Amino acid sequence: MKLTTRSKLATALFAGGLALAVAVPVATASPGKGPREMTPEMQERMQSRMQARLDKMAERLEIKASQQDAWQAYAKVHKDMFDARPTPPAKDADAATLARHRADMAAKMATKLATLSDATAKLQGALTPEQAKTLADMTRHPMGGRHGGKGGRGEHGRHGQMSGMGGGMGGMR
Repeated sequence: MKLTTRSKLATALFAGGLALAVAVPVATASPGKGPREMTPEMQERMQSRMQARLDKMAERLEIKASQQDAWQAYAKVHKDMFDARPTPPAKDADAATLARHRADMAAKMATKLATLSDATAKLQGALTPEQAKTLADMTRHPMGGRHGGKGGRGEHGRHGQMSGMGGGMGGMR
């Protein structure tokens, strides 16, 4: 079955929306149950892990000098996706405010995913057919995928299709 660019984007947006639906309630939880504040050390560790994954991904793709511009644009979009942490609504926000906040977060994520889709298309266009196949595999199974043996979690790894949220980050098999 051949997927069009539009259906691929729709799938990515749907996945992003689902991820937000799961993540935002945590960010808007009652006092004492919300997420920890991101310390500079935590942010540095997260950026370091992301850079390590990007480096490993570039190594696996065997990015050539002629592909560096497309790769750098792709990597920048990945980094930009997680730079700004959202500001949660007030702890005493009403239901309508919480729903609007979630809708705004989903819209922002949709915009980021569309940008990622464009960067991915440009990178894919710069790759050889074999590299493009590898990129598709890494995108299909972010964070390594297929951990079926332990815990009965099937072929999609421990977080199912939502792993990696970056839509292609990882692929560290």
